[in-house]
Amino acid sequence: MSRRHLTSKQHAFLQFLHEHLRERRVWPTYREIVDAFGYRSPNSVTQNLQALARKGYLNRDPNGYQLVDRAGDEGAITVRASFSLGAVNAPEAPERLSLATLLPDLGALHAVRLEDDSARAGELGAARYVLLDGDDVAEGEAAVVLYENALSVRRLGAGGVLEDPAGAGPPLRTSDAQVIGRYAGHAGPYGLVTADGRKH
Repeated sequence: MSRRHLTSKQHAFLQFLHEHLRERRVWPTYREIVDAFGYRSPNSVTQNLQALARKGYLNRDPNGYQLVDRAGDEGAITVRASFSLGAVNAPEAPERLSLATLLPDLGALHAVRLEDDSARAGELGAARYVLLDGDDVAEGEAAVVLYENALSVRRLGAGGVLEDPAGAGPPLRTSDAQVIGRYAGHAGPYGLVTADGRKH
């Protein structure tokens, strides 16, 4: 179902539902919605719920209304504005930014948590998590490598040579180091860095 644009009142109503659920973990009562928006009657609540359902933002079943893709919003943040042509603007429709937005193919990803500072080397210096995209690494791809009790990122070259992308360390051979998996990125107090070097 395509999501059509919301009016500013519908957008505010939907944001209220999102925030109420995030803060209280329960759906708001009609009375709470009436009080929040100063409606004169609960009919206004019903009309807004029905409009959001028609536009694809809510589902309704015998148990009542639910936000569409609510489970997919775990860990997502609200995009409250956009910047274009020198101006900050409110979005026309709600948008959520999540790990799935930054890393579209989450199905194959998994992470390794780095427990202590000695467990990382090179560009992983302040990382708390290393993201891996499968176990197989092809020639030319970045690999997460375990060598001398520390993880680092190396590029797999011809003949099984693991090269330090920064050129700081000597090349290693796959016979001397353990390849953990294909490097997808790392995260820490600085945010998220993806395999292409972009910081998010």
